[in-house]
Amino acid sequence: MRLFRFATAFCLPALLAGCASTSVFSPYPGQAAQFRAALDAGTPEAAVARIGGKTTSADATLYLMEKGRIEQVAQQADTSRQDFEAVIGRFQAQDDKAVVSASSYAAAGASLLTNDNARPYTGRTYERVFVHQYQALNFLAAGDLQGALVEVRRANQVQGDALRAKENSVDSARSDAEAKGFDASRYDSYFSAMDLAAGRVKSAFQNAATFYLSGLIYEVAGNSNDAFIDYRKALEIVPDNAYLQRDVVRTGLKTGLDDVKKLARTLGPLQVGPKPGEGELVVYIEEGYVPSKQPVSIPIWTTQTLNNISFPFYAEAVAPQLLTVQVSGQQLPAALLVDTRALAVRSLKDEVPAMLARAFLRLVTRQELQRQARKNDSTGLLSLATTIYSLVAEQPDLRSWLTLPGSGQVVRLPLAAGEHQVSLPGLAPLTVTVKAGRPTLVHLVVLPGKTYSRVYPL
Repeated sequence: MRLFRFATAFCLPALLAGCASTSVFSPYPGQAAQFRAALDAGTPEAAVARIGGKTTSADATLYLMEKGRIEQVAQQADTSRQDFEAVIGRFQAQDDKAVVSASSYAAAGASLLTNDNARPYTGRTYERVFVHQYQALNFLAAGDLQGALVEVRRANQVQGDALRAKENSVDSARSDAEAKGFDASRYDSYFSAMDLAAGRVKSAFQNAATFYLSGLIYEVAGNSNDAFIDYRKALEIVPDNAYLQRDVVRTGLKTGLDDVKKLARTLGPLQVGPKPGEGELVVYIEEGYVPSKQPVSIPIWTTQTLNNISFPFYAEAVAPQLLTVQVSGQQLPAALLVDTRALAVRSLKDEVPAMLARAFLRLVTRQELQRQARKNDSTGLLSLATTIYSLVAEQPDLRSWLTLPGSGQVVRLPLAAGEHQVSLPGLAPLTVTVKAGRPTLVHLVVLPGKTYSRVYPL
């Protein structure tokens, strides 16, 4: 009776509030496909228009991330910076709120009565890292090197905090489910198709592209020591990246570090930095899109019934195809910095045990509510609430930031000061001015229907 009285007072309004999420009854991948189609057609303004007022919805964080990314691709750095600043503020508010213990009975009830998809979107860790990475580019576009440094430091801090949190994490939902006899490992086979893609990365959030951008900005600021540290962190994530190997050697030798001499010997007589009268061209390429989640139905047993529950799943996440950039007649292979497709899959794969546990607990709670409703509900209110709850509970959470790139790649080379032509298949030659003694950053976004470009003189 206690659960029945609580649910009558709380369940219906809580569920209706949860249903206010824009994506509960309109699966998010279908919405994001419209944003992507507009970008592919070369009409990013149409993508922004489709987002419209959704930036004030329960999924505001997600729509703001999409909008900030689209605006940046369209070279609208000022509005992109405003949107990403709003996202960062929301992240901070979430973190502050998480410090406060949600130990009240109402909060505990809400965690069982609200489906994952009905919760406001809070972002994955790898998405948070990208927010700061893109915000750093927005500051570079405004010529604000110090602002860019702040953002890359924030991106690196997010990754460090995530590593520490992973080491100390405690999943109360999983513990509660296990206490009720639930064994998440029985369901591993249903998600095993994601193992290959998830295995392409060391973690669900480590992003060498952010460390690379950080190292580049530190170099421009004249801080070779910090540049070396971040290049080395990036190289630990993607050890086969030949450009990064040279960056580590160059900055390490500048700071007089002996431990880079061995790596320098393995590279041989290759030029690792510009000569007098030369500058450097750094081409950062983002290709394609991250994959969308799809629903998969899995049978979950409780003590009472067998229930088919729908969960998010990645059906495929192809490995990145490394591109070739033509620079003033030279064909240069790009090297991988970040496999975002694999980060997305790994992130979901890591969430599976807790996701299964929450689904089991919701099933148990729902079955008890239905039993109480049949026994005690004379008004029909609780029956209505449990019906709505059942409908929402069957919707898998397919939300993720879907205008993110499939991968990030880099090409870096010393060039004589002056004008140079940069091109990719499908991209008209782009004239770039290289200055002696300084790097020039070219950002290319290679999408299925169109390639966007921006040059950042550093």
